[in-house]
Amino acid sequence: MGSLKKIVILCLFTACFFSCKIEDKLETKTNIYKEFLNKLQQKGITTGNILVYKKGEVVFKNSSGLRSINPKDSLTLDSQFRLASVSKQFTGMAIMKLKESGKLDYDQKVNTILPEFPYKEITVRHLLHHTSGLTDYERLIDQNWKPEDSTKRYILGNDEIIKEMYRVNPELDFKTGEKWEYSNTGYLFLASIVEKLSGQHFSEFLKEQILDPLKMNNTILYKYQEAADVNMPNRVFGYRKALNQKDLQLNDYNIVNDVRGDGGIYSTLEDLMKWNIALSNHTIIPKKYLDEAFTPGKLNNGEETNYGFGWFIESKTKPRVVFHSGGWVGFGTYLYNEVDAENGFIVLTNNSNNNFRDIVIGFANINRNEAYKIPKFKGETVLAEKILNENIDKGIAYYHEIKKDTLTYEVKESNINQLGYQLLQNGNLEESLRIFKLNIDEYPNSANVYDSYGDALLEKGDSIQALTNFKKCYAMDNTLDYAKDKADKLEEQLNKNK
Repeated sequence: MGSLKKIVILCLFTACFFSCKIEDKLETKTNIYKEFLNKLQQKGITTGNILVYKKGEVVFKNSSGLRSINPKDSLTLDSQFRLASVSKQFTGMAIMKLKESGKLDYDQKVNTILPEFPYKEITVRHLLHHTSGLTDYERLIDQNWKPEDSTKRYILGNDEIIKEMYRVNPELDFKTGEKWEYSNTGYLFLASIVEKLSGQHFSEFLKEQILDPLKMNNTILYKYQEAADVNMPNRVFGYRKALNQKDLQLNDYNIVNDVRGDGGIYSTLEDLMKWNIALSNHTIIPKKYLDEAFTPGKLNNGEETNYGFGWFIESKTKPRVVFHSGGWVGFGTYLYNEVDAENGFIVLTNNSNNNFRDIVIGFANINRNEAYKIPKFKGETVLAEKILNENIDKGIAYYHEIKKDTLTYEVKESNINQLGYQLLQNGNLEESLRIFKLNIDEYPNSANVYDSYGDALLEKGDSIQALTNFKKCYAMDNTLDYAKDKADKLEEQLNKNK
C-alpha cells in the first residue's frame, strides 16, 4: 500500500474516531438530561418545554405539562409561552436596529425623543443598562392609580402607565448612573421610543425588523387589550395548583398585562433557538452592534455591571455567555446562549413552578459537565395541604416536624411568607395570621415578616396592630419604603377617624 494511501486511511480513521467520541458524549449527556427530568417528574415536578442545542443542532427537547387547566390539553413542542422578561432582549434589538438606521444614539437624552419625559439626565443607554433610577411602574400603579369602576377587571398598557408616570412625576429612586437596579419601567419607555421614532406600533416594528426576517413565525407581541387570540393557536396559559394541591387554577392575569417592552412576547422553543443562533451568526444585525450589546454597562464611577442591552452577561470574554430569565404570573422562562459557539438551552414553564430555578440550574450544571441536584420537597406545599385538609394546629405541628428533616424538605422564610399570602387570598384569614405569626417566631430578625403580618392584621380590621407591625418593619430596615408608605397612609387614616 502506498504511503499516501496509508495517510488518507489514517486520517479517515482518526476523523471517524473523534466523530464517534463526540457522538458518544452527546448521547451520554442526552441520557443525563432524560434522567434528570425523570427524577423531577417522579417528585411531581412539571418541567414544561425544554430544548438544548449544540453547534446549532438540537440535541435534546422535551415537552411535559398542561397548556392550561384542562387536564386533557397537554403542552406540545410548538406551544407558545409568554416570555416575560426574556422579551427585553428583543426590545434591546429594536433599539439597536434604530441605531443601525441612524435614528438614535445610545447616549441621546430620552427627553429629546419623548418631550414630556421629565427626567433630563436619563439617556437611552441608561434605560438599556438599568441605571436610570426610574421608579417601578407596578409600585406606582399600586400607590396612585384609581380605577373608575372597582368591580371591573382592568388591563393597563404603556399609554396608561406613561400618562400616570407623567401625572405623578415621582422622584428617581437614585441618581441616574449611580447604581444598577433592574427596571421594567426603563424597558417600557424603550418600547415607546421605538414607536415614536419608527411611527409603528411596537409589535409591528418587531415583526417587520426582527421576527419576519428570522422566520420566527410563531412569535408575537400579544395585545391583551385587543384580545388577539386568533394570532396564537398554540397559546399557553399560566396556571397553578390550588392550595389543597389537587385542583388547578388559572394564573394568567395581571392588571399590567398589556405593557410592552419589558415583557409581553410569546414564543416557542424552535423560534427562540432561531433567535439565539441569529445572534451567534450576526444575521439580524452586524457584529459591531452585538459586540456593544454584549458589553457590560458602566456606572458613573466606572464600575462595571453585569448587564448589556437586554442580556445578563455571564462571560464577556470569548467564549461569551449571555442569558436572561423571565417570570410573570404563571410563567417562568430562561434563555441561555453561548454566543460564540452556537450552543444554548431554553426552558419554558407555565405552571407557577416553585422549582423553576432548580430546573434551570440542573440543566446549566449538566451543560458544564457538573453534577445536578434533585430539589427537596417544598415545605410550604406540604404544609398547605396539611392545613387545608386537616387544620391549622396540625399544620403548624407538622411544620416543626419537617423543618428538622433537612435532607427531604426545604423550609424557607420567603416560602412560608408566600404561603401566608396564598392563604389570605384564599379567604383563610385566621390560618394566614397564624402562618405569618409562625414566620415571626421563626425569623424574628427579618423585617419583612412584620410587614406581611401587618397586611393580614389590616385585612382583619386590626389597624392599630397593623400600624405597629408596619412601623417595626421600617425601623428594622429603612430601605423597605413600601412599609413606610403603608404606615404613613394608615396613620393618616387613623388620625382622621379620631
